Amino acid sequence: MTMIYDPRAARTIAKAEAAKTNAQTEALREQTRQDREDRQAETARQERKERRQERRERWERWRKAAPDTALSGLWAALIVAPLLLAWDAQAAFAAKVLHIPAGMSWLFPLAIEAGAWVCAFEAHRRASRGAPVGSLPRWMWVLAGIAATINAAHGTADYGIAAGLALGTLSLLGVLLHHIRQNLNAAEATGVPTGSRLARWLHFPLLALAAARIATRARVDQSTAWEAAWIDRHGVGPAASKRDRKLAKVIVKRQMTADRKAAENGGFVIVNGVILRTTLPPLDAPTEQPAAEVSTPIEQQKLSDRAASLLDQALAAIEAGELPERPSANALRKRFGGAMETAQEVRDALSDMHPVDTESEAA
Repeated sequence: MTMIYDPRAARTIAKAEAAKTNAQTEALREQTRQDREDRQAETARQERKERRQERRERWERWRKAAPDTALSGLWAALIVAPLLLAWDAQAAFAAKVLHIPAGMSWLFPLAIEAGAWVCAFEAHRRASRGAPVGSLPRWMWVLAGIAATINAAHGTADYGIAAGLALGTLSLLGVLLHHIRQNLNAAEATGVPTGSRLARWLHFPLLALAAARIATRARVDQSTAWEAAWIDRHGVGPAASKRDRKLAKVIVKRQMTADRKAAENGGFVIVNGVILRTTLPPLDAPTEQPAAEVSTPIEQQKLSDRAASLLDQALAAIEAGELPERPSANALRKRFGGAMETAQEVRDALSDMHPVDTESEAA
């Protein structure tokens, strides 16, 4: 290390080193400031890019939703227009015929016309939540029919038959359009095209009505209710052939007769609302060879496709301890659904697979 003995030279060197340090510090400060400005500029550019992207996406959503929005507005206009015209006709009827004061005449159409709409929108609100609508649609049509009758009667009396029909139609038109729109929305939600639903009602009105009752009672979707209605009626699903339906009809009739005779002879009991088969033998029954020593193989009857599928589910439930080894047909139907005949097939198959050991049961 060089030793400096001249104080002036030492001060000069110290000043130079201090100036160098200050210059380095200032350069570092300037670099830090520049980096910060670059980061801020990059952040601002990224935010502007994201805002532009959001605007493009929002515009794209608006553009795609524009036809649906316009169509919804058209539906709303078509639904509200008959309501307003019928409302005005009812108010005029209340003022001229019923002699209700002008300031109170609007209460008459409120009581007559609004009742049907309250039922309609309450049914829509409940259906949107997945809650049962009950008898609201039926009462909607009853109240709309009452309003239409009143409008048609006073329109015919004042202006003739054509005017009466027109005024009566106004009371029904708005409700009808609302009902059509709700059915379209329901068909879209369930995935069943409107044409298929209409074809079902045209070709199979009784089955379609039964499916509607099942959907309302069990709170299931239309496809499940449709299949359940077929199984209840024919014993097989809608995909079955005509031959299978005829065969299933014979099987259902035979099993129903056998079950009815068994019920008359005490072969079934009802426990807590569930029908159970009384399979236990009497205690004084003669003792037979233990089941463990029986070597005769059990021949299981051939099952239908539906019963075979249900049998697999029942075996899994029995293995999991959710069903007894010999469940009743009603217990199977209560757990898995379907027709009683299918449940009876599975019950008989399970009985063949798990024969009763009379000696162990008597013990």
